[in-house]
Amino acid sequence: MPRTTPALRLTNVLLAPGARTRRDPDAVFDRMVARAARGRAPLSPENAADIDHLRLVLRAFAGFPGLSPLGWAAGQALVAGRVRNRVVVGDLLARHPRIADEPVEAPVFVVGMPRTGTTLTYNLLARSPGHRGPRLWEMTYPGLPVDATTQAALVRRTRRRFAMTSVLSDTWDTIHPMYAAAEEEDTFIRAHSELHSSAVPMPEYLALLRDGDLRPDYRFLRDTLRLLSYGRPARRWVLKHPANLFHLSAIADVFPDARFVWTHRDPEVALASLCSLAESAQRIHRVERAVDLHEIGREWLPLMADGVARALAQRADLGPDRVVDLAYDRLTREPGTALPELFDRLGAHWGPADEANLAAERDAPRRRPPHRYSLERYGLDPAEVRAAFGDYPRTVESLRA
Repeated sequence: MPRTTPALRLTNVLLAPGARTRRDPDAVFDRMVARAARGRAPLSPENAADIDHLRLVLRAFAGFPGLSPLGWAAGQALVAGRVRNRVVVGDLLARHPRIADEPVEAPVFVVGMPRTGTTLTYNLLARSPGHRGPRLWEMTYPGLPVDATTQAALVRRTRRRFAMTSVLSDTWDTIHPMYAAAEEEDTFIRAHSELHSSAVPMPEYLALLRDGDLRPDYRFLRDTLRLLSYGRPARRWVLKHPANLFHLSAIADVFPDARFVWTHRDPEVALASLCSLAESAQRIHRVERAVDLHEIGREWLPLMADGVARALAQRADLGPDRVVDLAYDRLTREPGTALPELFDRLGAHWGPADEANLAAERDAPRRRPPHRYSLERYGLDPAEVRAAFGDYPRTVESLRA
């Protein structure tokens, strides 16, 4: 399957002169912070310390031998966007203290490995009357309420910012289409995610996420949701990002009344899809010879298996009513029954608008080419994957029954 385009090759030629800044990623990071902070309130000590961890991300990009010029530009953009969010949101909270009084009540976090039905579940929950999910444009440019004309301009600006990914990769729109005016994953707000490492290896950064305290990142998420609630109609927030699965305890600590919807599917299917996403990301960020398909499998199998094991352990401490399980097979086989039941368990109402949203979601995949992937492409076999996930495949089987 082709994964590169002529536009990608031309872009790397044009960006080659800018790759010289890779020699000093710490200086690049310091300039990002200084640029974002100009004319704004200084970061709180907690936020300053938390975004400083992004130095590890930038160093990983800069130090990877097979990084392309576009990969370096993309790595800088990833980090700069998170830095800017911290500074902008912190400045607005300092200027408008009443933002901190906005409630974020009983938010719902849709968690689960990729390709387990998280997107369908998230879209139906977030678009239900009385609910909302953060939209890509307002995570890219968080701020106070704006008029319709300004919002339209920000949507167009966001669309242009992310459109290049579709031009540079012939598979990205199939795997994870992004729409500026639609709900997206909360990783576009927060600084940290294990999925940052889909482009280049980041062992130091992944170790930090595994063993460190992620509560500052989720406290920033809470502050941003308060900002995005300020001056708008009250709605129940719905969030989604695959790596949130690994941090249930941190989320529950920051959002004591949060509920979780955990979607489940055979891990060998979910992992194959994630490897396919990582391959597409690597082909955008790396020179062609630096993409090793079997290395992708070797990297992501232990990362995901360990993450699910930690999620199961954390879940045991949350109590019996915090997590609602949803089997992918049942979601796709009988969504008209499974989703109303899910809504009921979350204390939400399923109505005609939700029926219409479900019909639209079921029709959307027919308008896109199918996403094809296999474990074998990444040097893995189903038995190996099931063994790595321990008892989890049996959990999936029991939910299917």
